[in-house]
Amino acid sequence: MLNTRGEVACAAAANIFWIAGGVVRTPALDCGVLDGIIRAEVLRACARLGVTCEEVRVGPEALHGAAVFLTNSLIGVRPVTRLDGRDLQASDLVDRLAEALA
Repeated sequence: MLNTRGEVACAAAANIFWIAGGVVRTPALDCGVLDGIIRAEVLRACARLGVTCEEVRVGPEALHGAAVFLTNSLIGVRPVTRLDGRDLQASDLVDRLAEALA
């Protein structure tokens, strides 16, 4: 979902993250996203693992070519395999973050 400025905000019931160039990114809170419990856990896990994580304000084009994953308290960390009819790449880092939260 996009906010009223056309920036990536979230999924219908989940926070969104993506990995590009080895950096984990997620929308900044002022994009209108929920400051979710698992979102905060992923940010902490990135710090523990020494992975750069940035809170950003970007349009949907930032997701093209990225490994995307969703988080919430029910699903934990879940990779996204398709977006807008296109297959998305996978990343070992998604699995590492899921394990770090387990």
